[in-house]
Amino acid sequence: MPLSGPGSIPTMQLIVPRITDATRRKDLKEFVNRVLEKWFRLPFSAPPRLVSCRILSISDSMGATERHGLVDVTPDDAALRVVKKLNGTYLKTKRVGVKKYHRVT
Repeated sequence: MPLSGPGSIPTMQLIVPRITDATRRKDLKEFVNRVLEKWFRLPFSAPPRLVSCRILSISDSMGATERHGLVDVTPDDAALRVVKKLNGTYLKTKRVGVKKYHRVT
């Protein structure tokens, strides 16, 4: 489970693969936050948070580029809810998948 920084709370990384060129960090943040803002929480519990949000551009040797959104959400149950609610929905006119990111080493 990744940490958001030294001494920080654990986060779950989610990936939104193959986003459009028109998608910006702001769009990705709004996309995830629309689930987190509706989150019901008990008093004195930490609110769900989008800890980080970035867009990865990966180019191959032929010059083709893929763009993927990568977000860190805490706590894990909020991240799983983001996956459940947003997987298969539209982001910037494109239907996208949202899933837990498993880093390949």
